[in-house]
Amino acid sequence: MSSAEDPSQAGKVRSEALRAQAESALAKAPPTVGPPRSQAGLAHELRVHEIELEMQNAELRKTQIELESSRDRYVELYDFAPVGYFSLSDEGTVTQANLPGAHMLGLERSRLIGRRFSHWVSSTHRDRWHRHALALHQRSDPGRIELLMTAQDGHGFYAQIDAVRVQAQGCPPALHLTLSDTTERKRSDGELRVAAAAFEAQEGIVITDARGLIQRVNAAFSQLTGYSAEEAIGKNVTLLHSTHHDESFYATMREQLNRDGRWKGEVWSRRKNGEVYAEWLTITAVRDEEASLTRYVRTMLDISMRKSREAEIERLAFYDPLTGLPNRRLMTDRLNQAMAVSARSQREGALMFIDLDNFKTINDTLGHAKGDQLLQQAAQRLSACVREGDTVARPGGDEFVVMLSADLSASPGEAMAQAKSVGKKILAALNRPYDIAGQSCIISASIGVVLFRDHLIAAQELIRRADHAMYQAKTAGRNTLRFYDSAVHQQIKLRSAIEEEIRQALLQGEFVLYYQPEVDSQQQLLGAEALVRWQHPSRGLVAPGEFIAIAEDSGQIEALGRWVLQTACAQLASWSRDPDMAQLRLSVNISVRQLRDPRFVQHVLEVLERSGAPLKQLKLELTESMMLENFDDTIAKMNALKAHGVGFSLDDFGTGYASLTHLKRLPLDCLKVDRSFVQDLLSSPRDAAIARTIVALGHNLGLIVVAEGVETEAQRELLQSYGCQAYQGYLFGAAAPVEALNLAAHRRRRQRAPAKRQAPGRWRRCPG
Repeated sequence: MSSAEDPSQAGKVRSEALRAQAESALAKAPPTVGPPRSQAGLAHELRVHEIELEMQNAELRKTQIELESSRDRYVELYDFAPVGYFSLSDEGTVTQANLPGAHMLGLERSRLIGRRFSHWVSSTHRDRWHRHALALHQRSDPGRIELLMTAQDGHGFYAQIDAVRVQAQGCPPALHLTLSDTTERKRSDGELRVAAAAFEAQEGIVITDARGLIQRVNAAFSQLTGYSAEEAIGKNVTLLHSTHHDESFYATMREQLNRDGRWKGEVWSRRKNGEVYAEWLTITAVRDEEASLTRYVRTMLDISMRKSREAEIERLAFYDPLTGLPNRRLMTDRLNQAMAVSARSQREGALMFIDLDNFKTINDTLGHAKGDQLLQQAAQRLSACVREGDTVARPGGDEFVVMLSADLSASPGEAMAQAKSVGKKILAALNRPYDIAGQSCIISASIGVVLFRDHLIAAQELIRRADHAMYQAKTAGRNTLRFYDSAVHQQIKLRSAIEEEIRQALLQGEFVLYYQPEVDSQQQLLGAEALVRWQHPSRGLVAPGEFIAIAEDSGQIEALGRWVLQTACAQLASWSRDPDMAQLRLSVNISVRQLRDPRFVQHVLEVLERSGAPLKQLKLELTESMMLENFDDTIAKMNALKAHGVGFSLDDFGTGYASLTHLKRLPLDCLKVDRSFVQDLLSSPRDAAIARTIVALGHNLGLIVVAEGVETEAQRELLQSYGCQAYQGYLFGAAAPVEALNLAAHRRRRQRAPAKRQAPGRWRRCPG
C-alpha cells in the first residue's frame, strides 16, 4: 500500500500541515512581553497548540455542517424518490421504508415497521416472493422480480422489485429493495399486444402517411386485395379506388376527415385482379402532440357476402319468389310513390287489378308445378305490355296488379281511354295459348281499373276499389275490363257490413234452425230438413238467401255449418227420446267448405257422439257441384261416414253436370228433384219429362226420390204417378220452428190413438 493510501501516514501529513499553519499564524501575531527564553519556547509551543486546536475545531464544525447538509439531502432523496425503498431483516420484517414506499402500500411509515413485507404481496404471488427472497439470502448479487401487490385498502397493483442483501461491518444483515409501480406499463404492454393482434386480425389494415402513401399493411389486406406488402408499400392508396365513386365522393370524405378526424362507410374498392367489391371502410386520422397530421389508419372489411345476403333478404321481402315481380309490400310502397308523383304533376295514374279466370280449375287439373309455370309466363306477358316507368306486381295467388304512372293524360277521360287501351292489350296477351311442358293451355283474365290523382284516398283503399272493379268484370262474364263504379262499391260496402254482422251473429247466438217436413206418398211424416234462419236484432227474421252466399264468400260458412250440424244433432238426440219423433230422420245441408275440410269425417262423428244422436237418422245433403270438385276425396269421405250409418242425399239433381258415371259411384240414399223442375211441372212437358226421368233413374239406382217445392195437390199427384216416394213443399208446410213440428207430430199421434189398427192418417200441414 502506498503512503497516500496509509491512514497513519496521511494523519501525520495533516498534523504537520496544521502545525505549519499554526506557526505561520503565530509569526504574524504582534509580539508579546513574555517570560525568559527558556519559558518562551514553552509558551510558543502552547500557543501553537492552542491555535492548532482552534483550527481543528473550526474544521470539525465545518465538517459537521457538511455532514448534516449531506444527511438532509440524503433524507430528502430517500423520502421523495420516485420509487419505494425498503430495508428488510433476515426474517422479512420491514426495518426501514421511505415515504413513497409507505404511500404505495397505503400506510403511514411508522405502521410498516416491524411487519412482514410479504403481507402486501398478493396471495397468488406470495410463494414466488418467498422463493426469490430465499435465493437472495444465498447470494450477494442483486435480483429482480415483478409481483402483484395488494395495498392496505385492497386495490392491487403490479410492482417491479430490485433487491440486494447487504452485510455491513458491525451491523446485522439486511435486504435492501426498491419498489417501482409497473401497472401502467403492463397495461400499455397489454394494449400493444392487443394492437399487434388486431393488426393481424381478419380486417385489412393499411397505414399511410399524410399524403396517402402506404407505409404498412397486414396479411388480411393482402388476402383481401391481392396486393402483397412489397407491391403496396410506397404506392398511393388510390390504387384501391374503383370507378364507382366520383371525385366529389372522395372530396366529401377528406372534408369529414379534416373536420372530425374519422370517416366510415360503404365503398366499392378494386382488387389487384380488377374485381370490384363492396367493403366497409373506416379511416382514422393520427396527429402528433402538436396536432399535426402524421398518418391515416384504414381498416377494410369485405362485405360482399353481407351485401349478397341483404340483396337476397330484400328480394324475399319485396319480390315474389315465383315470378320475380314486386310483392304486395313493394307494390303498396310504389303505389304511394306513384300517388305522390301524380299529385305533384296533376296527371292521372291508373291501378289495374288482374285475376286469371278459372285458374284454380287449371291448377287442379294440370298440377301445381304446371300452374306455377303458367303464372310465370303470365307475369312475363304482363311486363311486356307496360312501359319502363310502370309497375307489374303479384300480390299473391293468381292475382296481378299493374300501375300505370308514366305519361298518362291530365284529363280523366283521356286517361281512362289510355288505361282501357293498355287493358285490352293485356287481355289479348293473356288470351294467347300457353305452352306448359308441351301442353297447350288457354286462360283469360278479368281486370278492374281505378284512376287516381292525389293522396285523398289511401293506397289500401285504392287497391280495394280496383279489386271491386275486377269482381264487376267477373260478374260481367269474365275476360273483360271494368272501371271502378262507386254505386257498385256501395253494394260491396253493404256486403262487407253484412259479413261483420254475420261474424257478430255467430258470437251472439242470433242464428236459429227452422224445420221443413218431409212426407211420404200417404203424407205420413218421414222427417224434416233443417234450414238456418237469422234472427236479426233490428231486421227480424232474415231468410238464408240474404246471407248464405255472403257467408260462403267470406269463409264464415264453415263456422255457421258447424253450428247448424251441432244444433241439428242435438235436436235429433232430443227426438230420439220422444216416442212420437224417434223414427224421424233429419237432413242437414253441408257446404263445400265443410266438405273440403280434411277433418270433416272426424268432426261429424265427434258431433254425433257428443250429442247422442242416432247416426242412422242423420242425412247429409250435398249438391252436384260440391261432389264433382275433388270427386275421389268426396267419395272417400262419404264412404267413411256411410260405414257408421250416416245417410246422404243429392240435392238439386239435374241442375248441374254430374254424369251417370258419377252418380252410380256415389254412396247415396236419396235423390232430390229440384224445385225448378217441379214448379212448371203441369205446364212444361220438358220439365215433366225431366222429373219423370229423374224419378225413374232414382228407382233404377235403388234410391229414395224426394220432390222439392211441391205447392199443389196436382203436382203431388203427378209426381206420385211417376213413382215419387217423398215430398217437401208448402203443400205440407213451410219451414217452421221445431216447436211447431213437434206440436203437429204430437197432435197426429193423439188423433191416431183411438184407431191404432186403421190406415195411417194424412199429414196435416205444419203451422207456420
